[in-house]
Amino acid sequence: MGIVYRDPKWFRLSSGGLGIQVFNGRCAKMTYRAKTNSILLTILMVLSTTLILPSEEVEAAEVVITEAVRVVDGGPMNERMVSMAADSEGNIHFVWSRNTQHLYYTMLDPRADVDGDGQADPVIDVTQISNPGTHRAWHPDIAVDSMDRVHVTWTDKSSQHAIKYTVLDPNLHPRDGSQADDTVISVVNDMIVSQRQQNRDWPAIAVDSQDNAHIVWEDSFDPLEKFYFQPQIYYSMIEFDGSVGTTAIDDSMLTPVIGHKGHPDIAVDADDYVQVVWDDTRGGKVEMVVPIDTSGSMYSEWADVCTVFYGGSFSSGGYFRGIKPMLEDANITVYETIYAILGYGIPSAGQGNTCSTAYQTGGSGSQGPRATHLGQYPGDDSGGIRKLQNFIFNGASVTGSSGEDWGPSSTWACLSWKDAGGNVPGNPPTASDHKWNPNATKIVIPISDEGPRNGDPAQQSDDTQSINEAHDACVRAGVVPVPMAGSTWGGGTQIQSHMSDLANCPNGVVNTNQRICPGSTIRNTDAGGEVYNFPASGGGGQQMQLLVEAMVYLATNNSREIFMTVLAPHALLDNPSPGWQKGDPATTTTSSAYTEDVGPAMDSQGYGHFVVVNDTRVTLDDAFSFHPAIAIDSQGNTHIAWMDGRGYGFEKNVNYEVLYTRLRLRGAAEWNGVEGGLPSYGIKQIVDTRISDFEGPAGIQQGNPFAPSSYMPAILTDARDNIHITWLENSNSSQGEAIMYARLNHTNDKPAWPLNSIAASVLDPWEPTEVTTWNSDKLGPNSGNAPELSQPPAFANDLGSGAHIAWSDTNKCNDESNSNTYTLCYVHVLTGQVEVGLQEGETFYHVIEPGEDTMYNLSVNNTTPGPPELVADTFSLNLTGVPLNWSATVYFSSNHTTIFPDTPIHLLGGERVEVYMRVIAPSIYQADGDEVANIIVSAVSYKDPAIRSDRLTSTLMDVVHGIQLDTSHTQSDVEQGGTAIFSITITNTGNVYDTFQFYDPNSLEGQQEWLLPYGWGVKFPLSISLEPGASVTKNLEVNIPTTQEPGTWVIFVKGWSMGEPVKSVEKGTYDILELWINVSIRSTGNIVFEIFDTSEEVLPGECAEYVIKVTKFFAPGYLIFTLPGGPDERNTSIPTEIWRQDHWTVTLDFLNAPDYDENTRYEPGIARYWDQTERPYSVTAEVCAPYLADAGLGPAVKVKAYLQGSPKVSD
Repeated sequence: MGIVYRDPKWFRLSSGGLGIQVFNGRCAKMTYRAKTNSILLTILMVLSTTLILPSEEVEAAEVVITEAVRVVDGGPMNERMVSMAADSEGNIHFVWSRNTQHLYYTMLDPRADVDGDGQADPVIDVTQISNPGTHRAWHPDIAVDSMDRVHVTWTDKSSQHAIKYTVLDPNLHPRDGSQADDTVISVVNDMIVSQRQQNRDWPAIAVDSQDNAHIVWEDSFDPLEKFYFQPQIYYSMIEFDGSVGTTAIDDSMLTPVIGHKGHPDIAVDADDYVQVVWDDTRGGKVEMVVPIDTSGSMYSEWADVCTVFYGGSFSSGGYFRGIKPMLEDANITVYETIYAILGYGIPSAGQGNTCSTAYQTGGSGSQGPRATHLGQYPGDDSGGIRKLQNFIFNGASVTGSSGEDWGPSSTWACLSWKDAGGNVPGNPPTASDHKWNPNATKIVIPISDEGPRNGDPAQQSDDTQSINEAHDACVRAGVVPVPMAGSTWGGGTQIQSHMSDLANCPNGVVNTNQRICPGSTIRNTDAGGEVYNFPASGGGGQQMQLLVEAMVYLATNNSREIFMTVLAPHALLDNPSPGWQKGDPATTTTSSAYTEDVGPAMDSQGYGHFVVVNDTRVTLDDAFSFHPAIAIDSQGNTHIAWMDGRGYGFEKNVNYEVLYTRLRLRGAAEWNGVEGGLPSYGIKQIVDTRISDFEGPAGIQQGNPFAPSSYMPAILTDARDNIHITWLENSNSSQGEAIMYARLNHTNDKPAWPLNSIAASVLDPWEPTEVTTWNSDKLGPNSGNAPELSQPPAFANDLGSGAHIAWSDTNKCNDESNSNTYTLCYVHVLTGQVEVGLQEGETFYHVIEPGEDTMYNLSVNNTTPGPPELVADTFSLNLTGVPLNWSATVYFSSNHTTIFPDTPIHLLGGERVEVYMRVIAPSIYQADGDEVANIIVSAVSYKDPAIRSDRLTSTLMDVVHGIQLDTSHTQSDVEQGGTAIFSITITNTGNVYDTFQFYDPNSLEGQQEWLLPYGWGVKFPLSISLEPGASVTKNLEVNIPTTQEPGTWVIFVKGWSMGEPVKSVEKGTYDILELWINVSIRSTGNIVFEIFDTSEEVLPGECAEYVIKVTKFFAPGYLIFTLPGGPDERNTSIPTEIWRQDHWTVTLDFLNAPDYDENTRYEPGIARYWDQTERPYSVTAEVCAPYLADAGLGPAVKVKAYLQGSPKVSD
């Protein structure tokens, strides 16, 4: 148990321990997996503490797999059949089919998910690349050429099936994450490679050193109708000059021999030789048991069934070579036994002519089933025609009497392989059983024109019971029932309905409609067969041709073997034989034959040939072998992986495992195109080896028969000649289906490997690794009953020794369901590791002020497990996320040398180098607010940009914005119309050059913030800029209007930092001064008297009148009049006339004054409201002399008016 320090991401070890790993911007699994999350400041501060977790040491056999990324979010669209390739920069290109209609493309960089949210961040977003219109795009395959252009081939099934070809140039679109335009990036646009009669599918593509495309596919086109439309392997070569695709070698059949071929794959070696691999029924075995009705109505059927098997003339005319001799030429073994269902003897038609040899082989009607299976020795391939007396009905042996018990006969045939007790071979309760060849595909073909139990009438209860029994027995045994309906007697819907119930599943209805067989029970499971009509004499040659095609299909739908061939297209193009021109097929078609151009790459006459290694058998086993994948290493060795049923049985619907072999084609024999190809045992450096875990028949789960199965492998070799294999695994109990990966490390370079070595003796131990961790349907739909369907995972090399894997999934590439809709998932398998770490005592979070710097002490460590020299790598250090006006530089700690992005840092496995990064914050003039510099230090491998480590450092520039306002005095006294002056000192208390703002007193907002009474004016700067710690004093002038009411008023000076959006007194970014202004009434010019003349001459006892114009200024107010120093007031006890004898009198008349009241007209002490300013009102002063006055100057009379409450305001 070791102690592993990692920071800051988690991963899971395959051993179950825990650790932390920074990798690829996402997390990785070392057979471990981690997950990237957005790192908030608080989380970072928590994670900055040291984490110490127990973990087992990582061993060399472990691999690193990044967290799954969702390539595309198609919503309700089904994204399937993805293909993938990587270019010279490590970018990944994806092409897939959306809803099996149009073809789509996207491009990702090596990190795929840059922001770590689980969704891919495309370099080029999802783009439709199939032309507008109706399409049904299937099974795309892609390859990238030397200029990073993407060559695409696919099948368009929208009408007559077509193989199409497109070349995309991603460099014609900006790599900005936007969607491309198909018309712009498609250099070659939907070129039709092949579109002819019959169907075609499963194209594969490879590109040679000259950027030419080589395409192979399976195709049923057979213009000579020699192979009964069984699919063959075709090839075409497209020359590409950078702008135009030209057919260099047209559609060429590579397998001109009868049999079913499929699922080709292609690879081009360093010398531009093309290697093609496929699965093929050649070398396979099929056994047919044919119980035939012996009633009289079946005469013609008896005659013609022998013709079908052995050759001859049909009863209706026409010659047929026969299935057995025809398939023997294709190295396909057909075992057959024809059983005459007794009750009647073997008809004469079954004894002579084409049946004569078979009749004799079966003992001329005297022998029942053989005691041994066919295939005991070479040539032991026919059971002939034999009598069948006993068969099974209702679980017991019954003896035939009608000759028409084809239902019980089928039950007997199936129980003979696997009986009701599960025994293999079976032992049904009959005296004799059929002995099946254990290694052959097994088919039972009952032929009749009447009901399955005792003939007509059909559709009786015993008929139904016999069919149900036969169906269940065949499903359990894995024997495929293929009933054929004769038409001489009964035939028709009732018979064919019985046969459909047997071939597929009973539906309880008399019809010939397609059966729906969900497979939830034995009874409703599809038995895998088909129903055919067996035309009687006179049925016509066309119907007989259909029968022959059906029989050929049955005979060739036997177990598959893996075959391959080697082509030299450039040899043909450079030195063609006379008569061949560029653009012609390499296989010529005459009136009776297909002829391949075979021979050495250069013959003695200087001509080049196309097929230099003819069809070579790779596998030598009777089990089914499907879906081969091929890769070629730097030494020219060929590596093939495929799915194989050996160990589980010889039927198609058994369990499969992934097998691998390594071939050395050079040196095994001369490459001269001879028939038979190279010797199978002479080319195998590593024998067929299981890569997936073999559970065996004992591992088959109850109710889940296909659980221990490994399907559809893909294979790669890397620059170090390691082998990478991925496949779909069904044995995972928690996931149901899992994407798997294994790497076979090449560590043995001995030139003298013995042929047919065991993989374990020359390769490091390997362990299949789960790529996925969730339960979902992957790479579907697929079925164990149809293992030839579906598609392998997309698989591509990276720039190092790793691989890219992609697949379709009904989950969102995690535990979340995608609503049963397929999306695309992607992972990167990495073979190198690097870690950018913090040195001991260092933290990832620093705080500095503007203009300051800080240093991070880091280390770069090659953490790749394995031999130090073998896993050595060179890395570059790059900085990203440096904000504007910041500076960041990395140095070697040992010598303080600057590390530039192009400075190579070579590290052996386990080696570490110490570095430091200096981060400088913006100056006090550049900084205007708090800023976090999240600078990522990335170590990136030279060999593969996906091998990287990202270390996040967070440097907070703590910007302090502060303002302080001061004044020498906070109060001022001023009269109306005066100006109050304050000295205001502004101080920058922050740490950056800052500008401070003040409210504009001329704006409505400013008046409110200053709290200015109406009409007040302020003169003060609106903004002031200061360096940190600096102060400045400015005068604040407050102008008071003359109309202002007297009183005490408060105003506010509010200043704040422009660098801080939040005004906060508590934080110091906002300050407020409170100033008091005492406004008093204006004393000068407030009340003004105007009089025309101030002196008059009067006689004793007369009066003089003085009209005084009284004007109030500034504001209305109450005026009170007095007569200071005037004559004495009359004693009220003395009458006026008496008083005037000796006294002067003064009377003020307020008749024309405002606020007039008759009762107080002559009372000056009454306060009178002067409601209008600057308007003169007349007040008359009447001065009367005494009656007894002496001549001379009279007294001076003063009239005074003052503001009520403010006696100083007067005139």
